[in-house]
Amino acid sequence: MLADFSCDSAYFFDGVCTSINRHDPTGFFGPLVERLVGPFAVLLVLYLVGRVLRRFVDAAMRTANTDPQVQALVHNVVTAVTLVVAVLSALVAAGVNIAVLLTVAGLGTVAIGLALQDLLRNLLAGIFLLLEHPFRIGDFITVEEQAGTVQSITLRTTTLHTPDGKLAILPNLMAFNNAVVNESSFSLRQFSLSIRLQPDTDVEQAMREARTILEHAEAVARRPSAVVQPQLDGEATVLRCLYWVDQSRHDPDAVAADLAATLWRSGRARAQQSQPSAGA
Repeated sequence: MLADFSCDSAYFFDGVCTSINRHDPTGFFGPLVERLVGPFAVLLVLYLVGRVLRRFVDAAMRTANTDPQVQALVHNVVTAVTLVVAVLSALVAAGVNIAVLLTVAGLGTVAIGLALQDLLRNLLAGIFLLLEHPFRIGDFITVEEQAGTVQSITLRTTTLHTPDGKLAILPNLMAFNNAVVNESSFSLRQFSLSIRLQPDTDVEQAMREARTILEHAEAVARRPSAVVQPQLDGEATVLRCLYWVDQSRHDPDAVAADLAATLWRSGRARAQQSQPSAGA
């Protein structure tokens, strides 16, 4: 058996085999190294070529200001293709029959596909999400009961930073199969603010004052116009203020805080003005 496993002049690394056999009385390690060095060299060279190619592709996409999500997708695809080509080429260099290799790869793909259906479905969903751009990194989205700012979009998962400071990791299939509400798609967005009125308040006057405050607020858009709606909450009257803010230029939370403070001061001043007449 060992007689057949010997140095072969047909191999490129036959000299390496001969040198090792001079110090190996068994004559086993020389032929083994001779048959492994070639495939390993092929694997290493193709892997390094793939890394260099990936660097050039990444640099070209950055220069062209390509979308970060597309950059991530192309980066991952080039990495996967490099590994597959390098491994298959190394096996062919080792003497594995290409027909047998393709047959085994096909059967293995079917077996892996059946065993890892959910993983593969999430991978495919991730590719479609990266290509279709229903949302981008930094957008605030809602998927079923989960809401937050998109932190990353990988081939398998999408991560969200929730408003209460938690990290939500969603399978891509969840974002692919369900309705996604993207609150960051448009700069102009509607917000609401509710003000509870004191008893015996002149509702009509309070509505006019609230509308005036909204119309004169610098951060509130003029079109569409702000709307003030009176609503009943038990025995109390509540003014619901609907207004639009360009969230690319203003912080909606800061705008809401300023409007709430201004409306509260207006209501307090109105209540103080009504006190003398109430006493009379």
